[in-house]
Amino acid sequence: MTNITTRLLSSGVVLMLFSATCFVASIILIKIAGDDFGISFWLITLCRFAVGLVLVQTLFHGKQKVAWRRLFTDPWLLTRGLLGGSIIPLYNLCILELGAGRSTILSSSYPIFAALLAPLLVPENLKLRHIVMGLIALGGIFLMTGPESFGDGLKGYDALAVFIAIVSGLIVVIIRKLHATDNTATILAAQCVFGFIICVPGSLIDASMPSLYGWFFLVGAALLVAMGQLTMTQGFKYISVSRGSSLHLLTPVLVTGASIVLLGEFFTLLDIIGGLLIVFSCLFIVNDRWVVPLKSGPKKSNKC
Repeated sequence: MTNITTRLLSSGVVLMLFSATCFVASIILIKIAGDDFGISFWLITLCRFAVGLVLVQTLFHGKQKVAWRRLFTDPWLLTRGLLGGSIIPLYNLCILELGAGRSTILSSSYPIFAALLAPLLVPENLKLRHIVMGLIALGGIFLMTGPESFGDGLKGYDALAVFIAIVSGLIVVIIRKLHATDNTATILAAQCVFGFIICVPGSLIDASMPSLYGWFFLVGAALLVAMGQLTMTQGFKYISVSRGSSLHLLTPVLVTGASIVLLGEFFTLLDIIGGLLIVFSCLFIVNDRWVVPLKSGPKKSNKC
């Protein structure tokens, strides 16, 4: 490998770009699975977590394998698992009810919240431009959700998508923190284990069986999103919260384009302006280096 290729892989840039591509494809498949085949968001999410567990168990061995016991004893892994396992089914619900493009744009405002929350848990500085761009992003959210009825505030699924963005920002920071103590497989398994547990009751209540083609879209979406989650989690080992989150801003842009072309979704002018404000404010909140390795222990002193 050339030095350029090695640097890209080690910095997490390629991992983040590949992850974003997987998420885009999975979101479109999820929307088709729900709308065209009537598959519930519970079953969609359950299949995602099941595939994720199979992947981490199959692909990681030796020192990189899952530390299953820590999932239930480490408070940060437990928090990561419960938060991630709770918001993923809510996000899939938003995709089906709100639309792939709109729900993705609103929930993808999470880099702003990640940048604001990161200094509380990891050694990253909160800068004035983070606050300014955060306000701009909030303005974009208002344009997408508020102008049609100024007195009514956020509509139900819009509010849910924004809530998902806030929690996602916190999860990204926790992932970054966990890389100092745990491997990628364990961090991802935490979400899959607790998410699977959360989704089982809902899937049993809505126990409609998909058709053969429905299973194709269901499993395809699960595989893609599991690969996206896996590469994103690994990418945050080498790249800062703010920068890694910003690379994922390709996701709402590409999903919106695909939702218009493939799914026939419609956006007003205010939606487009608001979405652009969210994306560009997230894009310009950072000015750090590409590679920010996370060290897991105190530096050794050179003094005797």
